[in-house]
Amino acid sequence: MNRKTFSNYAIEVRFADIDAMGHVNNANYLSYFEQARMRWFSELIGDEWDWEAHGIVLARNEVDYLEPILLSDQVSIEVACARVGNTSLTLTYKVFRTPKHDTTPRLCSKGMSVLVCFDYQTGLKRAVPETWREKIEATQ
Repeated sequence: MNRKTFSNYAIEVRFADIDAMGHVNNANYLSYFEQARMRWFSELIGDEWDWEAHGIVLARNEVDYLEPILLSDQVSIEVACARVGNTSLTLTYKVFRTPKHDTTPRLCSKGMSVLVCFDYQTGLKRAVPETWREKIEATQ
């Protein structure tokens, strides 16, 4: 179940993202996911995040490539929280491209990440903070 979505979060396609085939290299999609994920966390938690006590580590990524992104495309990404576990969150992503001479966004990639809550002070995983759970539940 999707719990929180940010539609139309713009991603800037940089010339450095483009490979010899003229489209965004597959590895850059993970960076796009990361940008959207950090925006999601910023909206959820705010700027007063204590990373050392309430950190996260990336445990898993999946990407499905549906069609290429070109340099001239406008790109947006949706991020949603699909699952809250005891110590982890599963986020999903949908990447849309709008070609230069079009107005219709097209789904070009889907993905997901599993993030584990981590206490950098102790070096151990930890429970998802209750305040995070409450904020995620409030957005349903």
